[in-house]
Amino acid sequence: MSLADEDEVTVWVPEVWRSREHHDASLQLPEARAAIARAMPMLTGGFTKQELAIAGGLGL
Repeated sequence: MSLADEDEVTVWVPEVWRSREHHDASLQLPEARAAIARAMPMLTGGFTKQELAIAGGLGL
C-alpha cells in the first residue's frame, strides 16, 4: 500500500500478477468475491487502473 502525495485520503494498492488471465481467474474465487464485497462499503471516490510491464526487482 502507498499513500498519495497529493492528498491524505488517497491510497494506492499495487498488485503484481503473472498474467491478466491469472488475475481474472482470481476474481472468480468465492473467497476473493467475499473479501471484495466486505471492502466495497469502505471505499469511496474513483477507482483507477494502470497496467505496467514489470522489468523486475526484489520479490518478483
